Amino acid sequence: AAFVDYDRDGDLDLYAANYMEFDPDQNEECFAGTVRIYCGPNTYPGQAGVLYRNDGGSRFADVTAEVGLADDSGRQLAAVFGDFDNDGDADLFVANDKRPNFLFLNNGDGTFSENGAEAGVAYNEEGLAESAMGADWGDYDNDGFLDIIVATFQWLPNTLYHNDGDGFFTDVTFAANLGVPSVPYLGMTSAFLDYDNDGFLDVFVSNGHLDENVEEYDPATTYPQRNQLFHNRGDGSFAEVTEQSGPGMLVERVSHGAVFGDCDNDGDVDIFVSDSAAPHCTLLRNDGGNANHYLTVEVVGTASNRDGLGARVRAVAGDLVQTREIRRSYGYMGSNDVRLILGLGDRTQVDTLQVHWPSGEVQTLLGVEADQHVVIRETSKERE
Repeated sequence: AAFVDYDRDGDLDLYAANYMEFDPDQNEECFAGTVRIYCGPNTYPGQAGVLYRNDGGSRFADVTAEVGLADDSGRQLAAVFGDFDNDGDADLFVANDKRPNFLFLNNGDGTFSENGAEAGVAYNEEGLAESAMGADWGDYDNDGFLDIIVATFQWLPNTLYHNDGDGFFTDVTFAANLGVPSVPYLGMTSAFLDYDNDGFLDVFVSNGHLDENVEEYDPATTYPQRNQLFHNRGDGSFAEVTEQSGPGMLVERVSHGAVFGDCDNDGDVDIFVSDSAAPHCTLLRNDGGNANHYLTVEVVGTASNRDGLGARVRAVAGDLVQTREIRRSYGYMGSNDVRLILGLGDRTQVDTLQVHWPSGEVQTLLGVEADQHVVIRETSKERE
């Protein structure tokens, strides 16, 4: 589920992704050879996600059909909002399991149009609908346009869709060196984060199989698996740095959900990971990210929604230009720290810090010193 102000009226609406219509009385039995396993997503009919519009008071109304989101052909596992075409409206990417992904374009009039296939994100570069799990938006190459990272099932590569800036995306997974390292793992959460504060978004993927008995029918894999961290080289490609990232990254568990935020307020992003097969979770504290300079940005909406969800922050620090969006719901079944951590590398100030609010207002701060937490309150007139 994800909160969003899709109609830009100043209050938060809610989108809930749905998977399929499970009927326990049907009691389907599915097998891999002679080993009984969980049935796949195509065993049961799909369900459309639901969009609940906030009426500005204390009630929400189901507006799914009237806004154009009543598509039940998917098997939805992640729903993430982001303004991929830079028109000021929140668009919706939905990761589907063994079905083509959805990309719902916000038309700006309170309705959406699905154009995943036309935009190039419904299928991978081989023309296949993948078993998509978690997903995230992020501008990994700092070109001002949001790209998409998708975690997928084992023996499939996690997928990186590059936003070409003209309404189309290109699958650059293997060109970016994210394909081969991810194939042996079953990815669940995928997220962009700048773990080393160098100003380029890296990628974290939580891994773990779904079948407890997977080794009985596939000896090449295991139920618990290690997570993965990929460092952004700054040239459009990534390098896996899992083994160099500390013992916490090498533990093999059934890691599905993961959330991100600066839990100790030291200026770098930490990771909290849930474990589906044990009575505990894992907190991965980042002990090196703040070696580089940073700026933590918190926004407070007045005309826009209180958390500023959907606000776009543009930071210029010398030759480094970053574009980030304020979001809370991304990855897989998690709610994340709404504060932005802008990595600055060796730069000691942000020359220009600009916030584009959902209300349409734009605020600009000049000469903001690094290594601090700044709170930006929307200066436009508050809604009555």
